[in-house]
Amino acid sequence: MRDNLFADYGIPVSAEEERTAAICMNSEGDYRFVIAAKGFVIIVNLETDDVKQVFFPENNDEYPYSSFSSNGLFYTGAANMFMVLDPFKEQFIHYSVIENGEEIVGFSFAEDLAGNIYFTSYPHCHLLKFSPHSKEIKDFGSMDLTEKYPGTVAIDQTGWAYLGIGTENKNIVAYHIEKGLKKGLIEGPQRKKGTGFVYLGEDGSVYGHIGDTSSPERMKFSNGDFETVAIEKLPLSLYAGTAFQRIHRYKEGNYRVEKYTLSEGLIELIHRETTQTKKIQFSYTSDGAKLSTIYLGPDDHIYGTSMHPLQFFQFNSSTNTMTNFGGEVIEKGGGGNIPAYASSGNLLIGVAYAGGKLYEFDTTKKFKKSQNPKLVLQEESIHRPRCAITLKDQEHIVWGGFPGYGMVGGSLGIYHMKTEVNLLLTHEQLVENQSTISLGQLSSGDILGGTSIETPGGAESREREARLYVLDWKTQKVKNSFVPIQGAREIAQIFVDQFNRAHCLTDQSIYFVCDPSTEQILFQTDLSNWGQIVRNSFAYDVTTNKLFCLLSEALLRIEIQEKKCVEPQVIHALPMSASSGLVLKDNQIYYGSGSHLCSIQTSED
Repeated sequence: MRDNLFADYGIPVSAEEERTAAICMNSEGDYRFVIAAKGFVIIVNLETDDVKQVFFPENNDEYPYSSFSSNGLFYTGAANMFMVLDPFKEQFIHYSVIENGEEIVGFSFAEDLAGNIYFTSYPHCHLLKFSPHSKEIKDFGSMDLTEKYPGTVAIDQTGWAYLGIGTENKNIVAYHIEKGLKKGLIEGPQRKKGTGFVYLGEDGSVYGHIGDTSSPERMKFSNGDFETVAIEKLPLSLYAGTAFQRIHRYKEGNYRVEKYTLSEGLIELIHRETTQTKKIQFSYTSDGAKLSTIYLGPDDHIYGTSMHPLQFFQFNSSTNTMTNFGGEVIEKGGGGNIPAYASSGNLLIGVAYAGGKLYEFDTTKKFKKSQNPKLVLQEESIHRPRCAITLKDQEHIVWGGFPGYGMVGGSLGIYHMKTEVNLLLTHEQLVENQSTISLGQLSSGDILGGTSIETPGGAESREREARLYVLDWKTQKVKNSFVPIQGAREIAQIFVDQFNRAHCLTDQSIYFVCDPSTEQILFQTDLSNWGQIVRNSFAYDVTTNKLFCLLSEALLRIEIQEKKCVEPQVIHALPMSASSGLVLKDNQIYYGSGSHLCSIQTSED
């Protein structure tokens, strides 16, 4: 689609990320390898190399988190939909939309001796049961009052269910299915950051630990309690792999899956008896991976990554050509994205989720894994970066974001490019229990930070309102902090104009202008009629002294005047909604619309 004002350049990353997998074997001994992804499954016959893509029911295009194999059937969930797939019929034979207030069902799975399937949900840790015969689902309610992530579940032979829960206050909960008895098995002092873990061993007993993997002892569960056992006596789990590379019933079938990647369309196998290796390459239909923040590099090209999977791309706006460098070029990139950038000289700095990684891209050299970009450091206290700016000295990059799982309040990183030293200021030194997600620099050199009270890593938020703060650059101490907008949970965007005024956006699309030194709100208006904020909503045109603001449904313009603050004016409603942004180049605003890269002119005609 293209007209005089708008252009859609297509999908930079036509790929999806594997989320979970299992091997399903039926009563005849036939087996299939099933990979679940956002909105669909891939069914692979490892003997014949045949591949079939089957989409989730009712156009469900959400992410699955776990899966389970039993009696030849494949169980998974996405959003609040529980699903049962027959991989041999290549169709979903049952699904249920569960209306219990939970956002995600199928967070973990287990099975009892009668063949009933158990699964958990997020964010209130419900335990549910599905009967394959009656198709009935029973909800046993929440298993933990404060935690959100029930990452593992297992059923013992005496009718007890055990749930490994985290992340702020780890727990293992025992629940008797018939009697409804529930008890936590981790004592108060041990309920600290981390996640309890349980699994069903190959011997039919339940084992686990409370997150201390260095301990020589583990837990063996029975009758709602546990005893400690030596680690060398533990039987294997029916799962292999970690995170989204887990495979349930990985030992079944003639082939062992050595590696599989949906983004690359590749499965690597080894025959269990002959040790012969083979590869299966396959393709599938995809709407493409959603785009994260885009950024104009020092070489005048537009850069960005996709989200889940992380693949790095470049767009040349002069020739309208796209180059996808894939995911392998980003060392330890995995399934995250780069949500914030800064630059100095020929270097582009990207800070990435997951793990708070900081990369240096030399835009004058070829991109090659482990060489360019270079992974410089990782900071768990900025596990989910959200903002980065280059200071006026062109030597320091300041970056911030949310901390890791179970943590409250992210740190602020001050990275010195010449020495590659990263100074960390903790949330206690800035605004306690809050995370810095937007940044600007005042003419004095001081740093202006905007915070969020959210805790996406599963911890409980301890604050009610987001704040702005001024960080003295010389002493690296906070001069002042204040709540600019009552009830705002996030100050998500900041632009500091030449008159030292801060133009800001809240999480609810409230635009306001303030004087950080006096804490006075100079102007405020609600822009929510024009949509939601996107990552990186502001772009300033120095030649016209205009600030552009991108919301999900419209592009707005703000004239910067010395004597007064001006009401934002809508330039264009967007033909395709914005989900990420923002690059201003040659009178065009470039932005991401889901998986598409688009642009719209800044002029009104």
